[in-house]
Formats: sequence, C-alpha cells, structure tokens
Amino acid sequence: MKNLALLLAAMLTLCAEAPLGSGRYPQAVSSNLGSAQLLTESDAGATVSGVQIFLSAGLDKESAATNGVAALVAECITRTPVSVASGETLPVRDAVIAQGGSLQYTVDGSTVHFYVEGRSDKLPALVNLLTHALATPDFSPATAAAARRSLATRIGELQSNALSVGIEMFRRSYFATNAGLPALGTTNSLASLGSRDLNAFYQQNYKRSGLVFSAVGKTDAALSEALSALAAALPDGSVTPVAPKARPIPATAPRIVARRDVGAPIVVVGFAAPSPGSKDFGAMVVLESLLSSAFERSSSTTLGISERSVGAFYLYDSAPASLVVYVNGTRVDPSLALRELLLVSRSLAARPLTPAALARFKAQASGQFVIDSVSISDRAYLLGTFASHGLGPDAINAALAAVDKTTPADVQRVAKQYLQRYIVALILPRQGG
Repeated sequence: MKNLALLLAAMLTLCAEAPLGSGRYPQAVSSNLGSAQLLTESDAGATVSGVQIFLSAGLDKESAATNGVAALVAECITRTPVSVASGETLPVRDAVIAQGGSLQYTVDGSTVHFYVEGRSDKLPALVNLLTHALATPDFSPATAAAARRSLATRIGELQSNALSVGIEMFRRSYFATNAGLPALGTTNSLASLGSRDLNAFYQQNYKRSGLVFSAVGKTDAALSEALSALAAALPDGSVTPVAPKARPIPATAPRIVARRDVGAPIVVVGFAAPSPGSKDFGAMVVLESLLSSAFERSSSTTLGISERSVGAFYLYDSAPASLVVYVNGTRVDPSLALRELLLVSRSLAARPLTPAALARFKAQASGQFVIDSVSISDRAYLLGTFASHGLGPDAINAALAAVDKTTPADVQRVAKQYLQRYIVALILPRQGG
C-alpha cells in the first residue's frame, strides 16, 4: 500500500483532462396529478419503462418500539392478493412477475418507495395491480407472519455484512431522529408488531398528499391515468413531516464497537455532508471519488466493494446527508489505513489540489455518477429523491454541472468544513482481534 501523504503529493502532478460536459440526460418534466407530483424522463421508443412511487411512510414515522413497521407494512402490501386476467388470485408481486414485470420496495429515512418495471405497453396495467394492493392491503395475521419471516431472513443477511452493520451503527449515532433506525427493524421489534399496528401505521402515513411519482421510459397518457388512479385510491389527508436532524459530531471522535462473524476487522468512518441542494454538493462528490480511489491508484480495472482497501459512499439521498468511508481489514492493516485516511482529510483541508489533479477527479466523479444512474430504476429513483429534497426536474443534470463547476478552493473548503470531525464504527471478529 502506498503512503497516502506521498500519494497526495503525487496527485499534484497529474495531467489535466478535457472539461466535462453536462446535460447527459434529457431534461425531466414535472407535472401534477391532483395533489401528487409526477416527474417524467420520456423516451417514446423505450421497450422497458419503470416508475418509482414515493410515500411519506419511512423510518422517521416509526418509534423505537415500532421499528420495522414501515418495512412490514410494505412487505404485506407486496403479498396482498389481487385478481388477474385469468381469473386467478395471486399476491401482487407474483401477479406483476407473471406479466413479465418486477415489483420492489425500499424503506429509507423519510419515505417508502415502491418500484414497478416492465414492458412499456404493460406498465400501466402493472401499476393498476399495485393500486389494488395499496388500496386494500392485507394485514391479516397469516400475511403478517409470512412477511415477518421474510424480513427476518433479510435482517440476518444484513447483519452478516460487516459494511452494512458499520453504516447502520454510524447512522444511529449521527441521526437525531428515528430516521436512523434499522431500515427493516430487528427480529425482536418485528415480533411485537401485530395486524393492529400495521393498520394504524398505514392509516396514518399512506396518504395521497405529498405523493411523488418518478417515471423513466415511455411515459404516455395511459401511464398518467394509471398513476392518477393510484393516487385517488389512497386515503385523503396529509402526513406531518419530520424535520431531518443530525447530532453534532464532537471534536474527540466517538468510537463504536460491534462484533460479528467476520474474518478481519472493518472500519467505517462517518462524516457529516452537504445536501444535494447545497453549493458544496459538487465538491463533496469529487471528494467521494478521491477518497474511494486513493488506495487503488495502480489498479487497471474498477474494483468491487469487497476488493477495495478503502472505499467511500456519499449518502446524499438521506436527510441529513453523510459521507461514509470504509477500511477493508481483509485487504489492508485497518489501523494504518485509518491513520493515513485521516491524514489525507487533513491534507486536503490544508492546501488545494492543482487544477490538473482536480480535473482528473472531476472526470472520475462525473463518470461514476453517470454509471450509478444508468439503469431505469436508478434514474427514476434519483428523480424522485431529488424532488423530495425540493430540487427541480433537471436535478440529475444539475448535479453533473455542480461537479463540472467545482474549483480547487471548493474542495479545500468542503474538506475543511466536513472532514475534520467524524465517528468511527469498528466491526471486529467475535474471536480475538
């Protein structure tokens, strides 16, 4: 492993690359479907299309005692029986699959979002199937029990992933609201939730007011009509928003320790970070790229998460936003890597990169941002999540433009403001270490 202090000096001699261009995606269009907002990135010739459906029913609407209820409600909805053309009754997820589509959901700090994808000509019909399940969800004891078992399996998988555990530990320390709770709950919290709890959460949070749709592909009148019908099928009323809030990170870095069945330690370092609408957003995207690739400069291929010595994730889709850097103990001595990682953060705050060095990392950051939003589902998700931050329909291109405009002084200022205080989460093997 190279010493990062020397590596940082070497960055100052890198060759400049050609300026980046923005406007890589068609500008999305925003419209209203009653009280719901619809953002569309249209491609009339698309064979496959997808739509994200954002509801204000995320973790911040839970309490510590009801942690997991948002995920359990969503899982029950995907298991709700619906009638299909053949006369059969199938769980809505299976009904969508039977027509060549897919139905997924994700719970985050402020929302639950369902994603429906399929052939463009079939997508309105797939949305109609989900509409029936959303309007009349099945929270019966049998369905809730099956949903609980499914979530327990997924929780077990997440708990065996040291990086996932470390990020969750940081979030629980950093978030001052219940948005930092485990996304799927815990096996203990799920066991205490019954049909009455699920119905109460649904009635309080599954409202048409504040609903956001984001669609990519063939977004014709038939799809708009299906989404309008979905919005009308939900209960009327509004959901009281929960303002995102972070705990101040102290100057003396907190250290949190957990033990799991891992072969080597994993270190997760969490920093505060600017939101997507901030003037500092582009600079933080560049810093994410710089920190994520610093240890792997000699690699001729793009490395996966498990192959990296050090990697970084800018969690700008959460509120409050954060930057997470991890050290992989199977690839590098974690104590040494952590010291050098923090040395780099101090060095970045002390002096600016040269324009040549910055050009390289801007190109890399912009390229990775594009790679991360290539799929239909990713672009639909970004459209919707940027809208939830109050940004306009062209926010994806605006994010790329923010990277383009970043200066050496911007990177230095953002490193000084955000990278000098941090929380360290250590995931150690159960035996030894």
